[in-house]
Amino acid sequence: MIDIVDFTPSGMQTYDTQTERAANILSVQLGALEYWPEGGIDLRYFLTESIQFQDASFRAYLIQILAGWGINVASLATDLEALFSNYVINLSPQENTTGMVAR
Repeated sequence: MIDIVDFTPSGMQTYDTQTERAANILSVQLGALEYWPEGGIDLRYFLTESIQFQDASFRAYLIQILAGWGINVASLATDLEALFSNYVINLSPQENTTGMVAR
């Protein structure tokens, strides 16, 4: 997906913004934005007291959300540092195809 267009004296340039799209999706609480209520992740669900946080389930949820928005995740690794989990997400390039997919 190419979202950003830059006009320069030499012509128009486009930038692949898949990384920025993934960062935006993962940094927004689901339903928090009035103009994009279906965007984001439901972090509150995983942080409620009645739910015991499971890292593997949360990582699968992140991959599912990104895949739902057409972002291909190559890998997701967890790095524990000072009692905080950092998620390192590697994205694969978006594939362009001329085929049609039936749903």
